[in-house]
Amino acid sequence: MLDTPLKPDWLKELFPWEQKSIAVNGRRMAFVDEGNKAAPPVLLLHGNPTWGFLYRDFIEPLKKAGYRVIVPDCIGSGYSSKPRMDSAYSLAHHIADLVSLIDQLELNGFSTVGQDWGGPQGIGAALQRLSRLKAMVLMNSWAFTDYIGPFHQNPRPWTSWHAPLIGPIFMKRFKVLSHGGPSTIAKRRMTSAEKRAYHHVYDEPDSETVVMTWPRSIPLKEGDRGWADMRAIESRLGELAKIPIQIIWGVDDPVFNVEYRDRLMHKLPHAEGPINFDRASHFLQDDRGPDIVAAMLPFLARVVKS
Repeated sequence: MLDTPLKPDWLKELFPWEQKSIAVNGRRMAFVDEGNKAAPPVLLLHGNPTWGFLYRDFIEPLKKAGYRVIVPDCIGSGYSSKPRMDSAYSLAHHIADLVSLIDQLELNGFSTVGQDWGGPQGIGAALQRLSRLKAMVLMNSWAFTDYIGPFHQNPRPWTSWHAPLIGPIFMKRFKVLSHGGPSTIAKRRMTSAEKRAYHHVYDEPDSETVVMTWPRSIPLKEGDRGWADMRAIESRLGELAKIPIQIIWGVDDPVFNVEYRDRLMHKLPHAEGPINFDRASHFLQDDRGPDIVAAMLPFLARVVKS
């Protein structure tokens, strides 16, 4: 294990679990690891611009239900290493990092819960370790290239964030995502401490490289960055046919709207659901966390523990 940056005292009330660290592909990945090490592992996977804090309402219910709960911060986010190189943050890199974590922790019979980029990251890693995968929960995410929603085609704000000059100004000078993403889009009013919990990990100058790179990795057309990686995942979705999958959706999400949900159900026709939550936007874990984990538990109990 590696040393992890110290968690500030003010955060411990909101996120009391120990942050551990491990070296993955030469970089430090921070993660929470709670519960009996012999219990079925559940990986909770976040997207952009969040970190493990997103799953604060999930850890104790899953732990009490008898699972080993593992919540990694993807490289570039949270308490993990933050390389300043854009090239360090391809989808393939993130998948390789997650595979390294799974291997080093010797996870067998694991389940993944993924939202936003946590979806393709989790699917991509699981496909590399399919014999050890037990189940999957997908929330407001995607794993295909044949549908592009209105949000990702709109210059206000999406394609502007891709622009060579304007993008860095928005992301690095004004920190529109790292300091404003989750709280701006939430349906539930966040406390000032919750907002601070999200953005303090990017307070260090030039630390939000991953926040700028993730949007540029969503492929809009063939040849775009991320296209080949996403197509590789999409081409292998059929290999998940025997894996129990549950789809949960926040229906008020302007980023991954219900058309993404329907397309995901089409690509994974054996998946259960969707279980839809109103008053839940893109970061539905913030808006309806306790309700969502309560909806997951019967599914996991039936397909993982039976």
